[in-house]
Amino acid sequence: MAAFLNTNTITKDVLNPNDERVNRLLQRLSKVNWLSSFAEKSDEQVEQAMKEFAHYFGLEHCEIKWIAEDELPSFLEEMKLEDNDVWLKLQQVPEKIKHQAEQAGRLDALLTLADEVPALIFHHCFDKLFALLGRYGSSVVTTAVCYMMYIGGMACAWELVSDIQGCETNPFLSLIAVLEQGHWPLGVTGNQFFVI
Repeated sequence: MAAFLNTNTITKDVLNPNDERVNRLLQRLSKVNWLSSFAEKSDEQVEQAMKEFAHYFGLEHCEIKWIAEDELPSFLEEMKLEDNDVWLKLQQVPEKIKHQAEQAGRLDALLTLADEVPALIFHHCFDKLFALLGRYGSSVVTTAVCYMMYIGGMACAWELVSDIQGCETNPFLSLIAVLEQGHWPLGVTGNQFFVI
């Protein structure tokens, strides 16, 4: 198992019955080369993955908008979550997952994931993100790290309940694919899904 997965805190017993799925996802996250394609544009695989994510949340006609590296700080400064169309839908997801986990008797496993996975992602991605984004200031680095922790944490939490009816399709796996390609999905405003 990769060093990313601390098997002393996230154990097979805690994650049962979807431990294998969650561990596979943690293995994928351990191999992400964070923002390795930073500021490179127009990747068809990335665009397809982002469209799949948007489609899952009913945002059917999203145009993928690639922003330039020098646009990132001002984009993040001007971005407001209340104007981000996908965020309005994402706000409901943690409660949905929690409800499903409670119904399936997996609340303790979910709480363990919620506690451990973001910390693991933070330790895995921070140095790389700081090296790439530090010149833009701590708020940009912090925002990037928080995005990565949120995406990875939500993907793992969803995997925990993915055998339950209505949760079989984990939309966050599409965003994991974007991260694996070295990009950062920034959010949806209007009919545009921004990425760098």
